[in-house]
Parts: sequence; structure tokens; C-alpha cells
Amino acid sequence: MADAGIRRVVPSDLYPLVLGFLRDNQLSEVANKFAKATGATQQDANASSLLDIYSFWLNRSASWEGCSQSIRE
Repeated sequence: MADAGIRRVVPSDLYPLVLGFLRDNQLSEVANKFAKATGATQQDANASSLLDIYSFWLNRSASWEGCSQSIRE
């Protein structure tokens, strides 16, 4: 059963983060093409970066992996 309080994320939610990542890494030509193709706009300056989100996901995945491994033992 899905938790009603959790908002489903769709790929387009990540577009501003991808656009910011491309611009932060001096990939302006790609960023401009991406923005034009997707209609993405620059992310809020206070928003987490794509790298922050990915790091969080990696750490969470590692902790889940360790948890599931200890359950198996």
C-alpha cells in the first residue's frame, strides 16, 4: 500500500537540477539545448544540487544494503 503522504516524483522534476548541473560544469551549449528541448528553467538557488541528491541516494542505498545483509546473517 502506497503512503498517501509521499509525492510521486516524475522525470521532469529533475530537469532543473540537470540544467543546473550542466551549467555548473561549463556545459553551456548542452545546457541550452537541454533547456530548449525540455522547457526546463534554472533551479531555485536554495534547492539541493543533483550531486547532493545522488550522494544522499548512494548513502541511503549503502545503509539499506548493510541492513539487509545483517538481516540475512
